[in-house]
Amino acid sequence: MNYKRHPGNARPALAKGQLWKLNHLYIQIVELGKRIIHYRMLSDLKETGARIKTSSVDVLWGYLQSRHARLVRGTTLANQSHMPAGGA
Repeated sequence: MNYKRHPGNARPALAKGQLWKLNHLYIQIVELGKRIIHYRMLSDLKETGARIKTSSVDVLWGYLQSRHARLVRGTTLANQSHMPAGGA
């Protein structure tokens, strides 16, 4: 499927080092490849020692969208290289 991307409602692309806020937790992106992403789920920003989890980029992106996650820290619209195909 091809989706038209409109600059007004485009979401930030996934990038290494980003911190996403959900209702009850944070997700920090540790490493990002073409298809696989490594991330940490944190209940508090001061939490240390959280395990690194692995998922596909599309699955994590869908999770962030379905939970209405907000980008707290990281790159914005400047780097769109790792946005999944139906991501906007």
